[in-house]
Amino acid sequence: MKQLFFISVLLVTFVSYSQGEENDDNSKKNEFKVNIGAFVTGFPVATYERALTHETSFGVSLGVLIDSDDGDTERFDFSLIPYYRIHFGETPNTGFFIDGNAAIYSQKSSDESLFVNEKKGGLGFGLGFNIGKKYKTKNGWVGETSFGITRTVINSDQVHLIYPRFSITVGKAF
Repeated sequence: MKQLFFISVLLVTFVSYSQGEENDDNSKKNEFKVNIGAFVTGFPVATYERALTHETSFGVSLGVLIDSDDGDTERFDFSLIPYYRIHFGETPNTGFFIDGNAAIYSQKSSDESLFVNEKKGGLGFGLGFNIGKKYKTKNGWVGETSFGITRTVINSDQVHLIYPRFSITVGKAF
């Protein structure tokens, strides 16, 4: 509960902080976002994204399991996912996008139901893609929905072969 409170205070601090000068939307190249869908499941994911050009951006997502005492053995404990994204919208860094990512994640032991073998858990590394759509307001608020899949390429004998990604994110550009 303390961790949930700390994350909430941290989010409010980031969102409410503003510098004294007004920036137009094109000069706001940084975004901080929180995956609300993952937050509800007890695996909050925070994302920082930096616009490189009007069509491309680079970002990194960090997810950490809050409550590990629920007995669910198929949960991921930790994920760190850097990505490179290409946007196809008319306004800078909005609209439909695709991205390529490299994921580092850890998982508890699990009974693999799809492949009928038990995985002992551990640290995994994979490569994948993500597709989605991003919305941005004139005030700098950002909303995003996306879906992606990452295929484990290192330690696939210890963790799930597929690392799914689904997000409904809300954030602020600064």
